[in-house]
Amino acid sequence: MAKSYSFENQDMKQKLRNFGLSDTHIEEIAHLFDKNNKHMDAISFTIMLERYGLSRTNIISFMKDIGVDDSSIINIFTKADFVKLGMEDKEITQVVIT
Repeated sequence: MAKSYSFENQDMKQKLRNFGLSDTHIEEIAHLFDKNNKHMDAISFTIMLERYGLSRTNIISFMKDIGVDDSSIINIFTKADFVKLGMEDKEITQVVIT
């Protein structure tokens, strides 16, 4: 089952503004959330934030602020990288070294 994370629209806007995102990009993101019934998958959200110039460090900070756990963050970025490489239909395998 997919996990859901929630945050207030104004909180999101303020955090993104604090990370240096332009008001234009913030409003585009808010509009997409509104257009999609206040929902967006984490991978698309991450890719969009990266395209708008937000660093991965700031995206991770934002995700942790809303309660996303470390393993989910790793999976989101891994899948985002696969999407950006055009490999989203490929099987993704996790390797853990202990």
